[in-house]
Amino acid sequence: QLASLLTNVMLTEYIIAFTGYFSAKARSLYISSALRNSGDGALEWHIVPRQNPASDFPSDFELVHIHQASPSSLLTLEDHPYIKRVTPQRKVFRMLKYIPSPEPAAPCNATRQSWQSSRPFRRTSLSLGSGFWHATGRHSSRRLLRAIPRHVAQILQADVLWQMGHTGSGVKVAVFDTGLSEKHPHFKNVKERTNWTNEKTLDDGLGHGTFVAGVIASMRECQGFAPDSELHIFRVFTNNQVSYTSWFLDAFNYAILKKIDVLNLSIGGPDFMDHPFVDKVWELTANRVIMVSAIGNDGPLYGTLNNPADQMDVIGVGGIDFEDNIARFSSRGMTTWELPGGYGRVKPDIVTYGSGVRGSGLKEGCRSLSGTSVASPVVAGAVTLLVSSLSSQPIWQPYLPQNGDHIDVAVSYSPVLWPWAGYLAVSISVAKKAASWEGVAQGHVMVTVVSPAENDSEAGGELTSTVKLPIKVKIVPTPPRSKRVLWDQYHNLRYPPGYFPRDNLRMKNDPLDWNGDHIHTNFRDMYQHLRSMGYFVEVLGAPITCFDASQYGTLLMVDSEEEYFPEEITKLRRDIDNGLSLIIFSDWYNTSVMRKVKFYDENTRQWWMPDTGGANVPALNDLISVWGMAFSDGLYEGDFTLADHDMYYASGCSIARFPEDGIVIAKNLKDQGLEVLKQETAVVEGVPILGLYQTPSDGGGRIALYGDSNCIDDSHRQKDCFWMLDALLQYTSYSMTPPSLSHSHSRVAPPTGTERPLPQRLEGNHLYRYSKVLEPHLGDPKPRPLPACPHLSWAKPQPLNETAPSNLWKHQKLLSVDLDKVALPNVRAYRPQVRPLSPGESGAWDIPGGIMPGRYNQDVGQTIPVFAFLGAMVVLSFFVVQLTKSKSKPKRRKPRIKRPTYLQQQQQQQQQQQQTTTGKTPGV
Repeated sequence: QLASLLTNVMLTEYIIAFTGYFSAKARSLYISSALRNSGDGALEWHIVPRQNPASDFPSDFELVHIHQASPSSLLTLEDHPYIKRVTPQRKVFRMLKYIPSPEPAAPCNATRQSWQSSRPFRRTSLSLGSGFWHATGRHSSRRLLRAIPRHVAQILQADVLWQMGHTGSGVKVAVFDTGLSEKHPHFKNVKERTNWTNEKTLDDGLGHGTFVAGVIASMRECQGFAPDSELHIFRVFTNNQVSYTSWFLDAFNYAILKKIDVLNLSIGGPDFMDHPFVDKVWELTANRVIMVSAIGNDGPLYGTLNNPADQMDVIGVGGIDFEDNIARFSSRGMTTWELPGGYGRVKPDIVTYGSGVRGSGLKEGCRSLSGTSVASPVVAGAVTLLVSSLSSQPIWQPYLPQNGDHIDVAVSYSPVLWPWAGYLAVSISVAKKAASWEGVAQGHVMVTVVSPAENDSEAGGELTSTVKLPIKVKIVPTPPRSKRVLWDQYHNLRYPPGYFPRDNLRMKNDPLDWNGDHIHTNFRDMYQHLRSMGYFVEVLGAPITCFDASQYGTLLMVDSEEEYFPEEITKLRRDIDNGLSLIIFSDWYNTSVMRKVKFYDENTRQWWMPDTGGANVPALNDLISVWGMAFSDGLYEGDFTLADHDMYYASGCSIARFPEDGIVIAKNLKDQGLEVLKQETAVVEGVPILGLYQTPSDGGGRIALYGDSNCIDDSHRQKDCFWMLDALLQYTSYSMTPPSLSHSHSRVAPPTGTERPLPQRLEGNHLYRYSKVLEPHLGDPKPRPLPACPHLSWAKPQPLNETAPSNLWKHQKLLSVDLDKVALPNVRAYRPQVRPLSPGESGAWDIPGGIMPGRYNQDVGQTIPVFAFLGAMVVLSFFVVQLTKSKSKPKRRKPRIKRPTYLQQQQQQQQQQQQTTTGKTPGV
């Protein structure tokens, strides 16, 4: 897998990114000047010609072919004052996969686009390996209300805006895909088609680009959302489904020049470090381009997001089926760019229909496709109808009858909201007066949204709207300190941008630690276990100096890679003296092994050396040295038994130093460091792996050390040690020493640390480049100034002495329009033209297995309350029959609605049996 990814990097082509936009002549002069200064007069190079619509405009990059480029020549290029970065050209693949099905018109999968990365990546990006989710409800015996589903634009009520005269006119929409035929009958406003590939055609040879464009702007048959929008077709993939980074960069630049409003990108991949691509995405959004991209089909696990949809300025779209169930394949999780800060923002940003969606066929007619890259144009089409320039002012309004005054709300927002370039964040906390209260609190944040008048509009054309953001929270009394666990997220780092190796060195095909080490990604099972045991786990996304230790029983540090501020070390020692306890799950750190596991990255054309080991053991040792504790640079592996539990030690370190009055458990393990360095096998007896210690200060906390985190990590866990985590929390929270550990035959005398020197930081490591703690400095990196702690400004509440609306929590439609209060104009001229069905043509959707849609047409929708009532009566009747079996005297009851035949027959049989035994007929 790794080799197949690396072979797609163009070894002789480099993208030269400049600090600004320059003419072709100026770019050539800068490159020539830089290479002349390299001193390599024999260097063969030339600028690769790029014949596309962007060639006539200034550009911020050049594509250069360099034959046998030396590192010194590349460095000389980057030293030029107008050259920002030199990056190898990348070749990008995307594959369309079809699901074999005996049914006609079987839907095909979404697309796959693999970013070529130094990281091996086994998951397929934006593609589905099976059709398991297409037939939602296939194995269900119920088929109630099997109505013919409408088109997705109508299901999301786009027709309401159409009747108001809003059909996307004047909005420029770019579709980056496989092209579009010039004479396709579904489109009436294709403003421009451009080709950015090396093929001499503008037409779509695959059908995917046509489908995406149809979902957004088709005006016939399978209607799109915005039929009058300006379509700008960017053909960036060949018929062989190949593209290059430079093609995207030129096309993105052209989109900025054309002042595109909405851009749909139904692609994605795992490589976050394609710098030119990522930088250009940021530049697009900064230029008021609303980018919509598929989140990926790598679910259902968390932490499976794809780039660029993972970025905060991009609308990441997930998929649901027509029964409103989240598609199992849809990627999900908090955006991993922000995990070191405690929590990332929710991703995907929005989910919509991506199962069996109808769109335009290659030449004519309609077809069904599925996947998050199908859901993406659904959102792009909806955004096209809603695009505007917005500002907002939120107000917190608690409902007093629903205890809304029991919570505090803080609202932060950007003063200007260009769709998806601004933000509105809501933080919720329990009010002090409700510290011991339990119940549900409700309220809403009222956001006033203002759309300024256009330059050419009449005076007073400003539009003002209001949006209610409902809030409903369950409050529990403040847990006792012993039950509150604080997870240190601030000191966990992840790939990208640095090389942080896996904790288990056996996982050679997955060497990079990129899940963020979060309780909702690769430690999710551990989190759910602790919750089931009654613990409350909170995340610390700020320095240790920023939390009140008197509120928590245990601070949990797992697999920490970051350094520590001196102020953090001082505060933690003071907190533990005052009763806070500490549990550390460490991992390996050995400089010789770190040098051994370096690798050559074909993307950056340089050697990658780990910036830490599995954990930053030298930093952890600085943290705990005051208590006479330290971890070693040993690297161990093996199976063993502890307290009658089977355990596995996966690339962990040992305890090198521990107080003499502490409890230490040792086991016989294999020396994995020796195996990695010399390919030799040896067993080391009595390796100290677990230590328990009660600090000597009066009322002081307890400390527990364990040398391996893999047993609580979901990534490559073989045998979990949740039982041991429970025992350690019993010790740290309640001072209950586990007898199975204190009386274990594996208990040994604590090590003194005199056998071998403690591990030192790898000389020349680049951790400071990615660290929140360190900054570059001549010689050794030095700590940065301690940052200020996060501070929230709580909103002044405006209480409402009224009951919360009963429908406040219902799922909202695309448009929150009260059709009873709004008189819709009958503007037929604005309605998209829909071609009548041809003779013999079916209006049904070609979805396998007869998927029952979750939305129904208007007539069927009105029958839902009736069927709900009948269903409730059937269930009630069944229970009545069961209760009357034990009654000897019949009772008169009100007549009920006639039951289904099956239940009548069942009841008659029961009556006959009861008459035989009692001679009486039970009442109904």
